[in-house]
This record gives sequence, structure tokens and C-alpha cells, in this order.
Amino acid sequence: MDKQNVYRYAGVASFFVGVFCGSGLLWILFVGVPFGVRAIEISALIVMMVTALIGAFWSWQSLHWAHSGLLQLRLDVRFSWLFIGLALLSFFGRGVYNLLLWSGSTVDYATVHPMKFVLYGLFYPCLFVSLLYFPGTSRLRVSMIVDILITTCCLVGLSWYVLIILLTPAHLSAVWSLRLSADLCYVAGDIFLLLLLLLRFQEGIQRAMWRPALLVGGALLFLFSADVAGAWLDIASIPVYYPACLWIDLSYSSGLLLLGLSTLYQYGALLGSEPAVLANVAALPTVPSLFPESTMLGWETQHSRWHIQNMYVPLGLILGGVSVWVALHLRDLSTELVQGLFLVCALVGLLIVVRHFFATRENNTLLQERDQRFKEAEQVRYLVSQLTDILDIGYLRERIMNVVISQFGFTSVMLLLIEEYTQPFMANSHILVGTASRLVQSTNWRLSGESILSWLLQEGKECELYWADHARELPGEVLRWQEKQHVPSMQFFPIIYQGRIRGSLGVARHVLARTDALTAAIVRGYAHQIATIIEHAYLYQEAQEREMFARAMVNISTRLNAAVMDPTEMGQLICSEGARALNADVVLFYLRLPDGSLTPFAASTGEQIEEILLDEWPTLHLPEYEEETAYPLQPFLLHVSPSRKSQPQASQGNSSNDGLDSFFREQLPGSRQFALRAKLLHHHIHTAIIAPLLTNGLLNGILMLARWLPPGSTSDPSFNETALSHAQDFVEQASVTFTNAQLYQHLSTAHEQLKELDQLKDHFMTTASHELRTPLTAVQGYIELIAQYDDELPPEQRHEFLQKAQLGCEELAILLNNVMDASRIEAEAAIKPALLTRVSVNDILAKVQLMIEPQLTYQERQLTMDIPAQYSVYADPVRLHQVLMNISTNALKYSPPGTPIHFAVARSTEHDKAVVISITDVGKGIAPQEQSRVFQRFYRLESDVNSPIRGSGLGLYISWRLIEAMGGKIWIESRGVPGGGSTFHILLPMA
Repeated sequence: MDKQNVYRYAGVASFFVGVFCGSGLLWILFVGVPFGVRAIEISALIVMMVTALIGAFWSWQSLHWAHSGLLQLRLDVRFSWLFIGLALLSFFGRGVYNLLLWSGSTVDYATVHPMKFVLYGLFYPCLFVSLLYFPGTSRLRVSMIVDILITTCCLVGLSWYVLIILLTPAHLSAVWSLRLSADLCYVAGDIFLLLLLLLRFQEGIQRAMWRPALLVGGALLFLFSADVAGAWLDIASIPVYYPACLWIDLSYSSGLLLLGLSTLYQYGALLGSEPAVLANVAALPTVPSLFPESTMLGWETQHSRWHIQNMYVPLGLILGGVSVWVALHLRDLSTELVQGLFLVCALVGLLIVVRHFFATRENNTLLQERDQRFKEAEQVRYLVSQLTDILDIGYLRERIMNVVISQFGFTSVMLLLIEEYTQPFMANSHILVGTASRLVQSTNWRLSGESILSWLLQEGKECELYWADHARELPGEVLRWQEKQHVPSMQFFPIIYQGRIRGSLGVARHVLARTDALTAAIVRGYAHQIATIIEHAYLYQEAQEREMFARAMVNISTRLNAAVMDPTEMGQLICSEGARALNADVVLFYLRLPDGSLTPFAASTGEQIEEILLDEWPTLHLPEYEEETAYPLQPFLLHVSPSRKSQPQASQGNSSNDGLDSFFREQLPGSRQFALRAKLLHHHIHTAIIAPLLTNGLLNGILMLARWLPPGSTSDPSFNETALSHAQDFVEQASVTFTNAQLYQHLSTAHEQLKELDQLKDHFMTTASHELRTPLTAVQGYIELIAQYDDELPPEQRHEFLQKAQLGCEELAILLNNVMDASRIEAEAAIKPALLTRVSVNDILAKVQLMIEPQLTYQERQLTMDIPAQYSVYADPVRLHQVLMNISTNALKYSPPGTPIHFAVARSTEHDKAVVISITDVGKGIAPQEQSRVFQRFYRLESDVNSPIRGSGLGLYISWRLIEAMGGKIWIESRGVPGGGSTFHILLPMA
């Protein structure tokens, strides 16, 4: 039956009691005794018997729930409800006995039978035992119970004295004295139980138990009033059933029902004070504590309390009353009454002696316990003082458990600590679990997720955990450890610091031993004191982590003011400092490329991990990264696998890596981020922090930080949510530093390019001055000769001078055209699509051949051609002719006269629908390191201004820009060996 059904059941029972009492009251007020006296008397007796059975059923129903229900309770708690049921059953026996007496024609109220005393007297001892074991109360001392007996006997003696004074001597007889003794015994039983319940309230009852205790008090008051009224009627010798007896019967029935109902409320209160998840954990008894806490509710004042069981006032009254009575009425009373009164006084005196004996023994016991507790407390303080100097949390955990085993004599111990101690504990928080035992080697785990252990920490209460009842709720590691201990249960004590739960300490002995109250108090005090030490160790660990983090941040920050590093070196520094700052075993830096992909750029690993090769890690694409989180510009946790239990296991005969790869391929075939996950699992990484590096709000790279999980380890050191704030702070500083390094590299590269460009311009000016001066000098010389000797020069020589001057002007025009072409190409940077047309390669090379034919003839060169007639390309015919002329002219310049020149055309083997035009010479060649520089502006292989090979250094640059503008490509193939020559290849799209 669940909690709601229990409450509903108690509510229905309460409604029944209310209806019964209300109906009985209305019957008495408005109906009275409509039938014969005998019928009403028997009916009332049957009703009392039925109510006794109902109350007994309710008490035993609660007993059944406490044994095998939702909340199982200890044996002492179940005793209380068992004896309430027995008390109610004895009352039912009284009814059966009375029915048997009334089976005859008449009833003699003076008849006394031993069975009557047995059945009537069994009710009170049973209720006495039930109040002794009343749940939610502390244990009573024997001297307290003797005090209540003394007080009860004194009150009975006073009542006897008052009755003797009030009644006339005619009523006093031996039979009457016996009946008076029996009636006063019933009243004395009620008084004793009421005083015992009041003592329970005085000593303190848990708040949850107040309502059931008040129900028991109401039931006792009903029974007390009924017994007092019945005793008075019996003493008054009324032989018939009086109508007022209906009130007595209603009081009896109401009291019996309230007793049974109180057991239902007791179980409901215990069930309400414990969460439903703890279905089978028994409640611990209240034990004395070395460090008491105010968990009980009682009546306390600043002055000494007045004890309800104080017997001096009633003792003085009875002794004074007896003295006065003996002096005044000794000669008028019978010997039986005098003996009875003196018997009560003798009983009181005997009880005082017994009380003094138990009080003395209890005082000695308390003194011995105080001394023992003082010694144990001093021992605990000494042991704790040995732990105060330990600041390493791992070593501290080990020492705490070893002390419990070596000094306190326990067989097994388990220490639970909350890792995220600065945050509220939740079901998915990480728990540091440490175990020590005399039988099994000590182990440590780092667990997370909902389990019975996380519930224990959430509740922060003392409890005893029975392993067999919670096998399904235990983590696998803990379950396997417990199976080797051979202990059925473990008692847990919370570790609390300043009202906040920090952990729990569990202790256990072998199956035949139990933890007594004194040992439990010592362990409780030990747990209370180690809470401060654990807190200090955590604070020291946090301070160390903060110091390491601050040191790493300083190292990164100092790079801003120091000499700026290369981005590659800075990336390696970021990885190493990130590993130190966040205590990571693996740090990988992914850099974003212009095409949007993320490629491994730098890495750092711990000493226990093999070195990471960047080429082995997969390249990521931006969409794949953005799929992993809803906030790609903030750090997040990448969970490689849902949990350790769900990790795929490699089959026999295959490596673990193959098993992981096949696992992720089965999950999402072809997904690249799962290739990254498989790579992380290869390095035994289950959780990683992905932190973006931003530049002006845009993703510049990502930093992956992770911790290594050694194979076979039972502890999981992976990152959790608390590390994200540190990662955010670190990457913010690292982003600034890395961006500055990139900017410095760009500025440095631009500066070097400008310097090189200035050098080229200077070289160009020098070369251009020389190149301009040479033809200009020739033009000027020939013109001066014609002007000076015009009349004397023959026409043929004058024509030759003018022709040479014209060639010099043409050479100057070509040089200036190259400079203008270079400037125009730099400004336009493209060829208009309208100028691209279908050009026959055979025809345009034939024109080039025609243009260089005079020079070929003059230098006695041979031009060979391998040109298929069917090839055509898309190009600007004018610009393509210019490019081919520049390359052909350079081939003639830089190769010795008489060497051949070769033109070749072929289809590209690497690019579909493309044609390659090749021009080859057999000159001195171009060195590989120079091949990329010859296409730069103003660069010449012949840097000497006096070189016979003249040029501006712009021809190949113009050719490179024109070919790229036409959608092609130009490159050089040469070994740089004299005589090996060079081949210029031009790739253009096929038409």
C-alpha cells in the first residue's frame, strides 16, 4: 500500500470513529433506554467487544505494514503496536467473560473470580509496554518508572483515605474492601498510564508524533473517566443497569477505537517523515550523542524543571493523612481497612527503597558513561588533530577511513563526498566514493546519476542501509564491492558543515555485530569534526586550482606585453597553459581556415598519454560543430558517450578501436563528428570541453580540453559543468593573445612584402634607368650623327641610322607599354567576360612563330611544334598573343643561340576540358626556389644592371595576371641545371 492509500485508510477510520461517537452521544441524549435493561446491557457489551476487535485489527494492520509495507520499522517500534492490539484483545476477553457470567438467570456483581482479575489486569501491562516503545520518544530510565509508581500508589492511598472518610461505617466491610481494592486498581492503572504519557511529553516527543500521542491521551482519558464512574457505581452497590451507564459504555468504546486509530496515525507520521524512495530502510533508534542537537520537543525552562513523577508532595499527603486518620478513627474502623491502608503505605515505602536503588545504580552508570564518553571524545579529538595538517583531499579521504577501521573497530567503511561542494547537491551531481575494509583493498570512484547513495546525501540524515533491499539502486562498482564485504547493512552518518551537507560516513561490522549507541555517538562526533577538516581541504584545493589558473592567465597575459610570438608557437603555448590551468590531460587547438573548416593546429598531452599527432585527428566542418550545441559561441560539454555503462565493448578478436569505430558508424554512418568521438574514446576520453576562440565576435578556432580515464580505472575524472566558467575565462584571454599573434604575423608579412616591393622598385628603377638609357642613347647618338653629318652621309647610311633610331624608339615603347600594362592589370584585376572568345591554339601559335621568325633566323635556331589542329581555348586573343610572345621572347633571351625552341599543345590529364600549352627551351634553367618569384613584379633572374640580357621584370608578372584573369594557370617546370632548360606551361579552359 502506498503513502496516499495509507492516509486515505486512516481518514476513513477517523470518519468511522467520529460517526460512532456522535451516534452514541445522540442515542444517549435523545433515545435513552427504550428496551429492557438486560437487552441494553448485553447490547452495550457487544458494542464494546466489537470496538475492541476493530481497534485491535487497526493496530495489527499497522503492525503488518511496519513488517512488510512501504516503510519497514525496527522491532521495538512494532512492539508498541503489537501490545496495543493485545491490550484491546484482553478487553474483548473481558466482554466474553461477562457474557459467560450473564448466561445464567441472575448476575451477582459481588462475585469475584480470579479469571476476572487476569482479564481485567492484562489490559494495563500491555498498554504500559506499548508506551515504553512509543515511536519518536527517548528511552525512559527505570527510576522514572518507579517514581510514577510511587506517585500512583500515593494517589490511590489518598483516594482510599477520602472514601473511608466520606462513607459511613455501615458500608465498610470485608467484601466491600475487596471490591474497593479491585476498582481502585483499575483507576490506578489509568492514572499510571496517564502519568507515563505525560512523562513522555515532558521528556520530549518528535513533532510528527504529537497527533498520535494526543489520540492515545484522549483514549486514556475516556478509559479513566469510565473506570472512575464504574468504580463509584460499584462502590455505591447499584445492582441494576443504570441509564447513566450508557455514558460509561460510550467512553469505553470511544477509548478503544482511539487506541486502535492512534496506531494508524503513528505509521502515517513515520511514513510522512521519510521519503517514499527509502522503501525498506529501517528507522534508527534515538541514541545519546556526544554533540547533542535539539531534535526533540519538550518543556524546558531556564530554571530546574518540576517533574511530574515527583513523589514528595503525594508522599507527604498520604503520610499526613494516615497519621490524622489513625489518630481519629482507629477504634471505629475494621482491621481490614487499617491493614489495607497500612499496606499501601508499606508499598510506597518499598517502592521508595527500590527507586533509591535504581537511581543510585543509574547515577553510577551515568558517571561511568560520562567518563567513558570523555575518554572517547578525547580520543576522537586526538585522532582528528592528526588529520588537521593534511590538505590533500585524496590522502585525507584515505586517512579518515583508516582511522575508522583501526581505532573504532569497524570492518568496512564508506566515505561519500560531494565534489561540487559550492553548489546545491542534485541527483546528477558527482560523488566521490571511497571505501576501505579489512578484507578488500581500498578503492575510490567518482560517480554521478541517481542512486541510493545520491539519495542518502540529499536527505542528510542518519539511517541504516540494507544492501539486499537496494541492490538494483546501487552503482555496479559499489554493488561488487559490497558483495565481498559480507555485511548485510551499513549505518550512515551525515557530514554537515554550517548546515550544508558535505557527505556521509558509512560504517559496518560483520554479520553478527551491531553498532551500539555509544559507538554510534562516537562516530557521529567523529563525522561532525571531520566536516571542518574536509571543508578546509576543499578550500585549499580550490585555492590551489585558482592559483594555477591565475598563473596560467598571467602567462598568457604577459605575452601581450612581451615580444609577439608566431601563431604556431602561440597556439602551442595556449594548449600547454590550458592544460595547466584546467588540469587537463589532452588539449587540442582547432584553427578555422578561410574555407570554414576547422583543422588541428596545436596540441598538448599529459605525461601518461601518448603524444598526439595532428595528422591523425579529423578535420571538422563548421556545420558539424554548430550541430553539437545551441550556443556555438559559448563553451559546452561534449559527451562522447552517455555513460560508462553504455560504452561499446569490443568483441573478441577485434581491437577496441575497431569496436568503437563500428559502434559510431552504426549510430550515424558518414557523420564526421562521430569520427572525432571515436578518436576521443581511443584516448579513453568520455567528456570534453569545447571552447570557441572568437575574434570580433566571429569564430576563429576551438579549444578542446579533456581528461584521460585510465583503462580499468574505477574513478571518472571527466570535466563537468562547473569547469565551463574557467574555460570561458581562459579562452577569452587566449583569443586576444592568439588574435594579436595573427595580426602581428599579417603585419609582419605585409611589412616584408612592402620591403621586398621597395627593393624590387629600387631594382626596377635602376634596371629601368639602364634599359631606358641604352635605347635612348642609341636614338640620341644616331640623331646627332644625322644632324651633324647630314650633308656628308650617303643615303644608304642615313637610312640605316634612321632605322636604328626607330628600333630604339620601338624598344622604349615596348618597355613603357609593359609598365602601363602592369599598372592597368593591377587596377582592373580581371578581363571582361565579353572579351573571352573561342581561339584556335594552332592559329595563335602560328602568329607567334611568324613574329619571332626573324630572330630565329638571326640566331640560327630551330623551332619544333607538336600542335594538334583540333584544340581551341576560351581566351582573349590579344592578351593570349601577348602572353605567348612574352614567354617566347624570354625563351630566346635566356637560352644560347643555336639551341632549339619547342612548342607543344596537349589535353590536361588533371583537369577535365582543359588544354595545356607548353614552351620549352634548353637554357640554364630556373632554380626551384626561384620559380615562384619570377612571376612577381620587377623581379629578374639577372640582377646585374650590366647584364647583356635586358628587360623590365614585368613580362612574366603580366603574363601570370592575364592567364589568371582568363581562368587559367601558368607554372614552370625546371630542375635549375644549366642545359636542362625550362618549360612554361599554360593551362586554359577548352572551347
